[in-house]
Amino acid sequence: MTGTELWVDVSTLTPAETPDALAYLRSSAATVLVMRHDQYAEWQPVERLRTACLVGADEAEKTEEIAADERIDAVIARSPADIERARQVAGARQIGVRCEIVDGDTMNEAAALSGKVDHVIAAFSDDTNIPLELLLATAQSTRTGVVKQLLDTAEAATVAGVLECGPAGLMVSAENLRAVDLVASVLAQSRQAHKDLVQLEVVRAEPVGMGYRGCIDTTTLFGEDEGMIIGSTSSGGILVCAEVHYLPYMNLRPFRVNAGAVHSYVFGADHTAYITDLAAGENSYAVAADGTFREVGIGRIKTEVRPLRLIEARHGDTTVNVILQDDWHVRVMGGDGKAVNLTEVKPGSTLLGLVTEPGRHVGIKVSERIDER
Repeated sequence: MTGTELWVDVSTLTPAETPDALAYLRSSAATVLVMRHDQYAEWQPVERLRTACLVGADEAEKTEEIAADERIDAVIARSPADIERARQVAGARQIGVRCEIVDGDTMNEAAALSGKVDHVIAAFSDDTNIPLELLLATAQSTRTGVVKQLLDTAEAATVAGVLECGPAGLMVSAENLRAVDLVASVLAQSRQAHKDLVQLEVVRAEPVGMGYRGCIDTTTLFGEDEGMIIGSTSSGGILVCAEVHYLPYMNLRPFRVNAGAVHSYVFGADHTAYITDLAAGENSYAVAADGTFREVGIGRIKTEVRPLRLIEARHGDTTVNVILQDDWHVRVMGGDGKAVNLTEVKPGSTLLGLVTEPGRHVGIKVSERIDER
């Protein structure tokens, strides 16, 4: 469900409640705010937040005003009956419709909008997900994204798993701002992936001279069992620990992985990237010892010349290797899930890592014969 947006309905708030709610939402994980036009008097645009203005019979006298308001990113019809009014004010902006779905007829009415509007906000009267599945199936392969209005926050985890693609968005009411954070947490967890890590037996561990190595500084804080999967070949890599473990001569850097030689792959949930291809503002993946991959932001890549050390290890018929800074301070994850100082790794040691089928082109798995050594 990567990319699922968090919509927040601000339209039910009173004028007195609106300013504080908007101030809170500016620094929340919300993606889209659905607002009445009178609430825009309290709104100063934020680049990462889009707004959608509700339009219906009540806004009949504000057509020109709404059409000219550059703060509005999308226009949402209050009901299917208001679509034409919404089209009049939308211009080149996206258009959506809020649909109350209470029975088969209203379900079919919402489904018929697939391909005709950009967003369908589905407000189901019941908590069953079968109608949502039908609506998602109808909307797939069209321009229409389905946004599910949640009855309560307990729905979020269940709805997140509906079909593989899931809804384009989940919408919560701003009447309960705590719900915004709860649903944001659910969406963050739904973006995690899991892969089976394996135990690798080290067959080679030796210095290989000087070279450039890169530290990956992220915008997150790593846990004690987290790091990144780093490898020299597309066959897999070794879990290199974040700098969260005791260092006698310097402060910890819990946002950093000393990731190794610049040619190395950094393995993500579904693709790889060279260390040198990563840059500020892009994403990569923190990996836990249990195989959980979570998306993290890149703050910078710090590249310097350092002595390097090669670690080569095997799992079955697959051999992987990683070249890291040759220093005691660098840790890799042992097969038992505990951090090991790099200079203590010897042939026969067991490490934790990932084994994949080889063959990558611009970081994406391809079906071809490949030999990397």
